[in-house]
Amino acid sequence: MIRLLPAILVALLLGLFAVGNGHLVSIALWPGGWTVELALWQAVLGPCLIAFLAGALLVWFSHLPQKWSNRRLRRTAKRLDAELAARDAAVAKLN
Repeated sequence: MIRLLPAILVALLLGLFAVGNGHLVSIALWPGGWTVELALWQAVLGPCLIAFLAGALLVWFSHLPQKWSNRRLRRTAKRLDAELAARDAAVAKLN
C-alpha cells in the first residue's frame, strides 16, 4: 500500500487540476487551419499523456535486442546445464 502512495497522490493532484480547469479553450492546429475546442485540462494533460506513451514505447523498443539476447543466453544455459547433468550421471554410473 505504501508503494502505491505516490501514484495515488499524483492521481489526486491530476484530478484536482482537471476539476479546477474545466473551462474551454480554442486550439488552432497549424498546417490545416483547424480549430478544436477542449477543456483546459485536456489541452494540458493530453499532450503529456501522448509524450509519456511515446517515451515508454521508445524505451521498450530500445530494450528489445537486449531481451532477445537474454532469452537466447538463458536457453543456452539450460541446454548446457542439461548436458552437464547427463555427463555427471554417466560418470556416476562408471564409478
